[in-house]
Amino acid sequence: MRNKRFLFVLLLCLAMAFSSVAVASEIMPFWNSNAKCVPNLVISGNNAYCTLNVDPASSSDKITANISLQKQNSRGNYTTQQSWTNQTGTGKLRFSATGSASDSGSYRIKCDVVVNGSGGTDNITVYAYDNK
Repeated sequence: MRNKRFLFVLLLCLAMAFSSVAVASEIMPFWNSNAKCVPNLVISGNNAYCTLNVDPASSSDKITANISLQKQNSRGNYTTQQSWTNQTGTGKLRFSATGSASDSGSYRIKCDVVVNGSGGTDNITVYAYDNK
């Protein structure tokens, strides 16, 4: 009986260890450039205030971003309402724009960022959400 309890506790500990590793890998983005990408979306009235700040590790890293303002439909999918493509910067990128949020519902901005530096090229996608 003692061996069964020991085996049960051992298996339980292993299961907890593996599950915590799986969760950590899903929520922690990893890219080589060490770029910090911070999107923000604020819906106020009929306006959607969209920002994206990208700070790469090196001041010589080249940044390109495509930003889309998207609205969630009744099936839970997002459709693009407005987009701003080929936003570029070297060493940092500061993007700010105002879009239209005419209907009630859930909105998000999707930011597809490419950081090209001495450590290689990273493709990063980040989101920010808000409701009207």
